[in-house]
Amino acid sequence: MLLEPGDNLLVVHRRLFEGDQSRFFVGRVEAYEDGLVRIEGYSFARDSVDGNLCRKEESQAKLYAIGSGTLITYFIPAEVDVAQLKMETRKSGLTLTDGQRFSMNISEWVHHY
Repeated sequence: MLLEPGDNLLVVHRRLFEGDQSRFFVGRVEAYEDGLVRIEGYSFARDSVDGNLCRKEESQAKLYAIGSGTLITYFIPAEVDVAQLKMETRKSGLTLTDGQRFSMNISEWVHHY
């Protein structure tokens, strides 16, 4: 099976129109069947004051059709605690990190310095 219960995923909604905001959800797979995945985890929302992406405090279960073409799905190592993940804006772009060992650049563009 492609996805197993316990796998960690980052789900990113593709921006379909100019001005769309990126939406992110990170969590642990609870079940997978026929292209549908149930994930327990956390949404990220843009702060209206400073524009940073912040993890919502409450955990949610969501159902995604990962073959829909409107989602980008990334695997996150099993040892990463998804409850500790946060988004940081760095010189290299947007980074998903646990603040310790795990870091993943998820920017849509590359910065050359």
